[in-house]
Amino acid sequence: MKIAILGHSPLALEAALRFHLHGAALTWYIDQDDFSLFNSQECSPTQFTSDLGISVLTEMGATYTPRTFSWKEWQDRYEKPLIDYLKAHQEIKFDEVVSVTKRFLAPREQIPGRSRFLDLFRVIHHVNPKDFIEEQKETNPETYERLTQEFINSLASTIEMYQDYDLVLDLRSDLGKASASVSGRALGESRATDKVLYALDALKAAQSMEATSDLRELALIGSDSLSAEILLALETWLRDQRSRMFIITTEEEPYSHFTAQAAPASRGKLEELCKAIEAEFQKEIDTFTHKLREWQELDDFVQAKIPKPVEPIPRLNFFSGHNVTAIDELIDRKRMFLTLEKPEFRDGKKHPENNYLELKTVGVDKILVAHARRNDSIVQVDHEEPGFFSLLPARPNIDCGWEKDLMKLEGIEDEIFKLFSPVDSH
Repeated sequence: MKIAILGHSPLALEAALRFHLHGAALTWYIDQDDFSLFNSQECSPTQFTSDLGISVLTEMGATYTPRTFSWKEWQDRYEKPLIDYLKAHQEIKFDEVVSVTKRFLAPREQIPGRSRFLDLFRVIHHVNPKDFIEEQKETNPETYERLTQEFINSLASTIEMYQDYDLVLDLRSDLGKASASVSGRALGESRATDKVLYALDALKAAQSMEATSDLRELALIGSDSLSAEILLALETWLRDQRSRMFIITTEEEPYSHFTAQAAPASRGKLEELCKAIEAEFQKEIDTFTHKLREWQELDDFVQAKIPKPVEPIPRLNFFSGHNVTAIDELIDRKRMFLTLEKPEFRDGKKHPENNYLELKTVGVDKILVAHARRNDSIVQVDHEEPGFFSLLPARPNIDCGWEKDLMKLEGIEDEIFKLFSPVDSH
């Protein structure tokens, strides 16, 4: 069987190893997903490994026995040697995948008396001509000799090529850029500048942010596992008394879905950070209440001379159950403004006092969008298509995510074995 594997993750590596040893002819399209930015979870030393991977390393004369887990060591001593091993036997491509389609069949077209599986899948991908020419120099020196320098120079941009496969296994992550609005796109979002960062770019920026004079207020949109990771990366920034963050989410109880499935370390860190900020705000409320009571007890002529105490605003402010419907930027480009709306069918249980504001416009110095999605625009086949298998790798801060992914991968293997009878596999 000829199979295409899409994605760059520990799970994609595991799948490539398994199907290589099952005797498949595979092409692994490695993209640029980067799970190593997730640091909140303290992984076990053997995280993102398998008995199969360790045994292959042993046969190669290599070892991987870390005392503690680090992404760098995993990449250098586990992932890289196994990718090099696969390169010697299979096709490994770092090309961008443009589309995944059936070769001839239109969507929902039926073949009388036959399965749609009769038709192959076609994967179109970008190729760097210089890399392609260098490859020809090594594999087809006679062809390379016939290429003129003029022809080589004419290949200044990427070109598209395709390969056909019996099966496609889509293991790409959902860490790509998505809209600030879960419903599609916020008004004015297309004009957003570098003050709006998405998905992995937002996480990467959060890990190096400092509480400077031009970065006092942030908006974090979303409350899933990526949002939790971004918030924890901003802990040092958030604990600075000058910092204020607005978390805008469609969830009625922010982070409720994440905490229900989060790994213990990540969940504990998130709860500890939120409790610390809430405790700090409660102290401010207590102080305000005491000062307000003292002010109210003053005579009227004294009150006229002393300003009324100002009620504090939480530095971690939630707009729960809300959608972002517009993003605007001032002409001086110093601030970004978010327009927020809450539908009647959704409640906002965290900071419910924000539900009743007539005008919900939040001005901030930068916007971090935690909404992310897999770029499914390249996949133009139905997910029920025979021979097409899709599995979204769990993010590293999800509890037992790796173990669950391996079990799901085994389920996909079982389904594939119903279509084929691999030699020496069973």
